[in-house]
Amino acid sequence: MQTTSSRRLFVGFSLDKSQEEKILLLQHRLKLLINNEAKIVSDTNLHMTLGFLGQVDPTSYTSIINAIGLMHKPIFQQPLDTLALWQSTQLICLKGQASKPLLAMIQSLISIAKQHNLFVSQHQYTPHISLFRHVNMTNLPILGCTTNLSLTPTHLHLYQSINNSQQINYSIIKSWPLIADDKKPLLLSIPPLNFRGS
Repeated sequence: MQTTSSRRLFVGFSLDKSQEEKILLLQHRLKLLINNEAKIVSDTNLHMTLGFLGQVDPTSYTSIINAIGLMHKPIFQQPLDTLALWQSTQLICLKGQASKPLLAMIQSLISIAKQHNLFVSQHQYTPHISLFRHVNMTNLPILGCTTNLSLTPTHLHLYQSINNSQQINYSIIKSWPLIADDKKPLLLSIPPLNFRGS
């Protein structure tokens, strides 16, 4: 249960308008094929999680913010091309194979979580966008189309999860820009040496 003295936080990436529209179309097509009790993830809550931190108390909050600020946060491209049903969490999502920059960021976030005694998932990281929750099915419905999404976020966000009486809402409380990861060696302009004798 969330109290006024703590915040339920996670780190992730938002979608742009065109990506949201593709997801909404996919949700619309799926809605006709899944159980009526399934809850659609609203457009305001669509995101790709990097890592869940759990309950964060005020004494740790500033330190965590500073640590995330110091993280290497490179620009990346992340394809999401597989529709998946995760029965254990009753979730339908669009997932992909994590890119190298994303894997490096999740390792940094895990280190931060361990240093602050926060939640660390025991599952292998899978980048995904949740589409439906409370899905009570044994097989994923077959669609006549596929949605291939490629995310190229510009910012890493810290989200707060707020549980209202009817639904959960995610709000961005802090953002950091992603930086171009230029690994090319720096070429210095050095004048040629003169080996002529005096």
